[in-house]
Formats: sequence, C-alpha cells, structure tokens
Amino acid sequence: MHLIGSLASPFVQRCLIVAHAKGHEIDVAPPPGGSMQSAEFQAISPMGRIPILALDDGSHMCESGAIVAYLDEALSGPSLLPASPAQRGRAREIEAIAVVEFATGMRPFLVHRVFRMSENEPVVTAALAQAEKGCVALARLMGDDPYAVGDRLSIADAVMVPFVTLASIISIVPEIADLLTRHSFLTAYLDRAQADPVLARATSEMRQSFAAIMARNAQPATS
Repeated sequence: MHLIGSLASPFVQRCLIVAHAKGHEIDVAPPPGGSMQSAEFQAISPMGRIPILALDDGSHMCESGAIVAYLDEALSGPSLLPASPAQRGRAREIEAIAVVEFATGMRPFLVHRVFRMSENEPVVTAALAQAEKGCVALARLMGDDPYAVGDRLSIADAVMVPFVTLASIISIVPEIADLLTRHSFLTAYLDRAQADPVLARATSEMRQSFAAIMARNAQPATS
C-alpha cells in the first residue's frame, strides 16, 4: 500500500498524519506517467487529483477524506476519532469547514499568486472571502487546547495542520499574511501542534518539499 502524490500537498499530508499517528509508515510515490495529466494517472484518479491510495490488491482509492477514514479503520493503532460523540462531532465540524471553506480559499492563491499560472483577480477576491469565512467559523469552534479538539490528536488536526502550514508557507502573498494576522489563533494553534512529533513532521515535510518545488520553478527553462 502506498500513496500517490507529493509531500508538499496538504491533502497528502492529511493522510500521512493519520497513518503516522497510528504507528505506520506509508511511502509516497509521484503520479505514474510523470504527471497528474498523464493517461496513466488519469486512469486511476476519477477526479484527476492527488492523493490516490494504491492498495495491495491493485485497486485505488481517491479523495483524502475517504482515504483518511479508510486508514483510520484499516490500520492498527489508536483511533483518530475522539472518544465522546460530542467531540467526534466537533472534530468533523472542524474537518468539514477546514476543507470546504479554508482550503478551497487557499487554492486560487497558489494558482494565481504563487505559481502565477494565470491571472484572475475576481477569483482571488472571492477565494479570500471564502477563506475569511472559514477562519471566522473555525475561531468559534477551536479553543486553546493542545490539539484542535481536546488533548489528543484527531482527524481535525490531520486536516488543520497541513492547511495552516500551507497558509504560513504562502504568506509571502500579502492577502494571506493579513489573513493570518487577523486570525492569529491559527498560527498559535500551529505553534502548539509542533509539540507533537507527528504533526511537526508533517509541517517540516511540507515546508521542505514546497521549497524544493519553488526552487525548481525558479530555474530558467532550458531549450
């Protein structure tokens, strides 16, 4: 069993955090065919995106939320769902808002501001509003506990740490820097999370991998 994707991806790290928290290592391989646009990758990824979990029986699973749920059930080790129904509900609230609002709001900044694949200011403006909405909601749900929910690592941390790490990485973009300043609870949460070796590993791997990508992109094209 292995993941297909990149260590720079918060969606890949979301899955790795679950595996590592349960005491398992999972290899990460690049997309077959050399890119996400290759026919080989498209054949195993219904949505054409990472991560993909390649299972030992030759089948594949897409979408990080589904992979997280599968790994938490299939792998031995402590469950990443909190003990009480109320805390499980809170973890799922945070998980949903982090993905649907905060993460979705980050993506256009990667496309249009960091990698400059195209220009689309209306999309960027709408994305910032969506990320802002997510931050306001998350501030209401998260306290000052060591983890996103209570005193142990959960599915909420598996999604929050990678996406707050991503925001901190791309805070070279003024709008994202301002967002983190307005919602300082996010940086405070990420700082607390670094006390957990599993979460600290995810942050470190993302930073190193993203830096490598940016360094490659900065190299002049060769003929």
